[in-house]
This record gives sequence, C-alpha cells and structure tokens, in this order.
Amino acid sequence: MTTHDPHLLTLRGLAAPLLESPNPLGRLNELTLSAQGAAVCGHILIDLLEEHDLAIGDYELVIAPAGDAALAAAMIHAAGGRGLDLDAALFLPAQGPASAINNAADERCFSGSPLAGRKAVLLANSALANGEEILAAATECGAQIVGCASLLPDEAARAFAASAGIAYCSPALGD
Repeated sequence: MTTHDPHLLTLRGLAAPLLESPNPLGRLNELTLSAQGAAVCGHILIDLLEEHDLAIGDYELVIAPAGDAALAAAMIHAAGGRGLDLDAALFLPAQGPASAINNAADERCFSGSPLAGRKAVLLANSALANGEEILAAATECGAQIVGCASLLPDEAARAFAASAGIAYCSPALGD
C-alpha cells in the first residue's frame, strides 16, 4: 500500500527492526519511548481510529495495559496538539493467584482518569493476553469500549476484538 503520510512513513521505518524480531510487541517500548517514535505514535493511532469512524468525541478515554503507558501518553499529547481532549486510564493487573483476588472490578483496577459513563478505546499493544480481563473490568467500572487499536499488527488482538464485538484497527506497515 502506497502512502504519503509522513507519520506512517516514519513509523514504518522505525518499526521495521521490531517487526523482524521474534516478539515485536515485547519490544514496542523501544519505539514509543524514543523521541521520533513518541512524536508519531499518538498521531498514527488517532488518525487510524478516525479512518475507522472513531473520532475523538466518539470516545473520550484510552484504556491501556500498564505496559502501554507511553503509548497512551502519546495519544493524549497528539490530541492536545489538535486542540482536543483525551484522557487515559491504565489497567493494573491483579497480583497473586486468581482464587485470592476479589473478582469485583472497581476503579482501583485502573490508574488515571475515571471510567464510569465514558466511551473508551482499548490499546492492544503489550500482548493482550488479558484482554478479556481488561474489557470485563472496564465494563464493570462503567466504561463503554467502542474499539480496539494496535500500533503493530496483532492477530491475537484482532481475534479478541472480533470475539468482543468491537472494532479493531492497526496501521498497514508493509510497503
């Protein structure tokens, strides 16, 4: 796919070494914590969501696993640069064996902005192994998840979104 989008072209160049590694999602922070990467990642995801009919306003919150804090922050900064408001909440996985954890989700499962009554997009970049857990906790806290976005193509996240009945999007990083 040919593109002239400077953000996407930059991302393609920066992501190429990650995509060649055995675990690209595990190395995503190398991209999101670099000056060039942080500058483009938030714009890429916001643009991508808009292309899938999810503009800021259709969602007001980004929910991400704690490992994706830098990516959530990049989206907040990109939105602010456009004069738009976007908040984030980070999912804090429970510690200890599942049998010892209270299954009732509450706002303590999240750090950052409140979730109740808000439409949100879920970021799926740090191995969404606990996607169902995040979705259930966010929903129980009153958030309405309207989409799922991944900076790197991720078939597991795509399958998760399909099973949850929410939109999934990731950028085309091939030529």
